[in-house]
Amino acid sequence: MNIITFLRMHRAVAGGVSPTATQHFGRLMRSLAPLHGLDYVTPSLVGLAAQKVYLHRLAMVAPERERSMQWGSELAAVEALLEGVGPEDVVDDVLGMVAVPQ
Repeated sequence: MNIITFLRMHRAVAGGVSPTATQHFGRLMRSLAPLHGLDYVTPSLVGLAAQKVYLHRLAMVAPERERSMQWGSELAAVEALLEGVGPEDVVDDVLGMVAVPQ
């Protein structure tokens, strides 16, 4: 659930993390485990499923609609921050932020 929450709250994401996508994410994770000969889902399978499900769904935010603009951020600073950030970067960033269960 942390992955979903972090994706929805990422500053570069405008949308695309829908309930349907989240259901597909869960199903894909559980389907990948037996295909790899496992009875459980590993963190690497979670990362693989996140990339397969969300990369084409994530809608990137326009700099003028980024959340921090509500509190007076400068447009030029937000544009510089979001320049070159794509769905791959967002998914990698989120997977790096979420701690693996112990």
